[in-house]
Amino acid sequence: MPIKNQTFYTDEVNFFPEHQFKLIGECAGKKLLLIGRTKAYNDPIVATSQTDEPSQEDLYAYDLYELMKFSHEPVTINERI
Repeated sequence: MPIKNQTFYTDEVNFFPEHQFKLIGECAGKKLLLIGRTKAYNDPIVATSQTDEPSQEDLYAYDLYELMKFSHEPVTINERI
């Protein structure tokens, strides 16, 4: 499962190995996964997954705070991040 836009964040984000991705909530009816953290401020980087097998999907990385600010859909956090 490639993170399609990972090169956009190359110098700014520490991405977790796939086995460390953590389900933390929902966004627009999709699973919200914690997939990394920014190097400077340790901010959460997330991706949304449509299935229980995110390794079978192409994922896109988002800064969680930017996603919450600009999403037209509700973002629900169920786990500690």
